[in-house]
Amino acid sequence: MDKKKEIRREALKRRDCLTKEQRRAGSGKIVKKITGLSCYQKADALLTYVSFRSEVDTFSLIRRALAEGKAVFTPKVLGRDMAFFRIFSVDDLREGYRGILEPEPTTPYIDQNGQNSLICMPGAAFDRKRHRIGYGGGFYDRYLSNGRAGNITTAALAFDCQIFEGIPWETYDICPSCIVTEKEIIL
Repeated sequence: MDKKKEIRREALKRRDCLTKEQRRAGSGKIVKKITGLSCYQKADALLTYVSFRSEVDTFSLIRRALAEGKAVFTPKVLGRDMAFFRIFSVDDLREGYRGILEPEPTTPYIDQNGQNSLICMPGAAFDRKRHRIGYGGGFYDRYLSNGRAGNITTAALAFDCQIFEGIPWETYDICPSCIVTEKEIIL
């Protein structure tokens, strides 16, 4: 666990050192890459985190998905768990858990047979085998291990500086289907 904390600190330090312009440009490249993937193009529903601090900016991704007629859901923390609720505009978001913008809990995401969904995950650090170190709350691991299957694809959005050759991981850690950075797509 100490090694995970050490790598998390290092990854967040690297990400925080990116200039505002580097984050803006990198986020734009990442959104272009993710929206070019078939998992995005085929998705009826986009479930995505709402960017906070120095994370890959998801606001343009949310706006694009809404403009394309996709159902967009963002997470809300409910105790030790989280659930995704539908939004129709970024104006539907309010400050919530730890100051992160969250939706009002109105229309929950329900995995429907035949519906293709894409979940965009945040994270602190990743490796080339798609292992992920989150922020320590375990929200995405619990959400994804809660019997969710079907036509759901997961993609982590990260800056290249967050990629390590190898990171420690546990059997309960959920690996995303792919990691999209400004420089590459790791499958």
